[in-house]
Amino acid sequence: MRINKWIIVAVLLAWSIGVGAQRTGVREEVRSDWNKSSGLDCVYDFSPKAATPAPKGYEVFYISHYGRHGSRYAYTAKAYTVLLDMMKESAAKGNLTPYGEEIFAKLEAFWKAHEHEVGDLTPLGWEQHQRIPEQMVKAFPKAFGKGSRIDACSSAAVRSIMSMASEVAAFSRIAPKARIFAHQGVLDIQATRPNLGPNPFRYKGPTLAFPYGESSADFFLRKMPRYKDVLARLFKDPDAALVTRNPYDVFFNLYMFVGGMNSLPEDVRFDVKGIFSVEEFATMWEVDNYARFVEYFKYRTPCCSIIDDIIAKADERIASGERGADLRFGHDHVMMALMMLLDLDDFGHFPEDPDDLAYWFQTFRSPMGTNFQLVFFTPKRGNGDVLVKLLHNGEEARLGQLPSVQGPYYKWTDVREYLKDRTAPYVTR
Repeated sequence: MRINKWIIVAVLLAWSIGVGAQRTGVREEVRSDWNKSSGLDCVYDFSPKAATPAPKGYEVFYISHYGRHGSRYAYTAKAYTVLLDMMKESAAKGNLTPYGEEIFAKLEAFWKAHEHEVGDLTPLGWEQHQRIPEQMVKAFPKAFGKGSRIDACSSAAVRSIMSMASEVAAFSRIAPKARIFAHQGVLDIQATRPNLGPNPFRYKGPTLAFPYGESSADFFLRKMPRYKDVLARLFKDPDAALVTRNPYDVFFNLYMFVGGMNSLPEDVRFDVKGIFSVEEFATMWEVDNYARFVEYFKYRTPCCSIIDDIIAKADERIASGERGADLRFGHDHVMMALMMLLDLDDFGHFPEDPDDLAYWFQTFRSPMGTNFQLVFFTPKRGNGDVLVKLLHNGEEARLGQLPSVQGPYYKWTDVREYLKDRTAPYVTR
C-alpha cells in the first residue's frame, strides 16, 4: 500500500513540475522510427494509453475536440511532379541511374493512375476516423447517452469533410441515442481553419518577431550540405538534373513524396526508402520540422478564434447541462498552432538556438488524424467545480505550467482563464 501511495505522489509531482517535456532523445527517436521521420505524414498510433481515473464522485459529460483530417494523398501535386519532371528530363538525356530508372517507371505509372486524387482522403484516413470515435465512446460512454448531442463542423477541404463524415458515421453506429448534426460553411471557418487567407472574420494581432534569423532554405543547406549524395542515387549527374531548380524546393517536395507513402493504400504504394539513408531521412525530418515552425508560427493569431469557440461552447454546455461533444475538423497547421497556444506539454516553448527546436517542437506529434480533446467532468451529486482533462491523441497531456487539481485534472475556471491569458498577446481586441 505504501508503494502505491508513493507512485501516486510521483505522478502528481511530475504533473506539477512538467517532467519530461523536453524530448532530449528526439533525434534518436526519428532515426529509429521511419514513421516518426515522416513528420506530418506520420500515421496515427492507436496503441492503448494510460488513463488516470477521475476524482471520486465525478463523471464525464462533455468533450470539446479539434482534429486533423486522416491519411491522404499529398496535399500538393508538387510532391510528385517535381521529382517526376526531373526524371522525365533526365531520362531523355540518359541521366538516370538504374535505381533512378526503377523509381521513374513506378512514379510515372503512379501519377497516371492517381493524379486526380491529390489531397484526397485514403481508405486508411477513413479508417482512422472510424476508430477515434470508438475509443472516445468506449472511454467516456456517459457523454454519449440518451439526450446527448454531437455537433460537428469542418473546414472546406474535402479531406476534412470526409474525415468528419467518417466520424459522424461511426458515432451514429456506436452512440445511437445521441443526436448528431454535421455542417460546413463560411460560418464554420473560425472554428476549423481560421488562418485561411479569404477568411472574412480573421483575427488581427500585433506583429510578432520570429525568434530565429535563419531561413528554411539556409537551415536545409546547413543540415544537408551533401544533398547531392541523395540525388546521385537517382541521377548520374545531379547538377544536370537540377539545372536551375532550387535544391531546397526539390528536397522539400522529395521528403513529402517519400514520407507520404505511409498514407497510401497498400496496393498503390511502392518502396522508395532507398532514396534516403536512415540518417538522411531523419535529418530531412529536422529540416522539415524547422520549415513548418517557420510557417505555423504566425498562425497563432488567427487560430485564437478556435480557443474562443472552445470557451463559448463549453460555457453553453455547462450552463445547460447538455451532454455530448463539439467536434472540429481541420488541418495540421491549425492543430500545431493550437498546440503552441495551449502550450500543450510545453509545445509553446522556443529555445534560443534553432538547433534545439527539435527538442520541443515535433511535427510527428501532429500525425494523420491527430486530435486533442478537452474532456469535461461534473460531480455526480450536488454542486462542485467542473473539472477538465486534456488528451492529445488519446494520451493525457499538460496545459503548460497551469497547476492541476489532481494529476491531469484541472478546474475549468482555471483553464478558462488560462486560455484567455494565452490568447491575449496575439489578438488585437
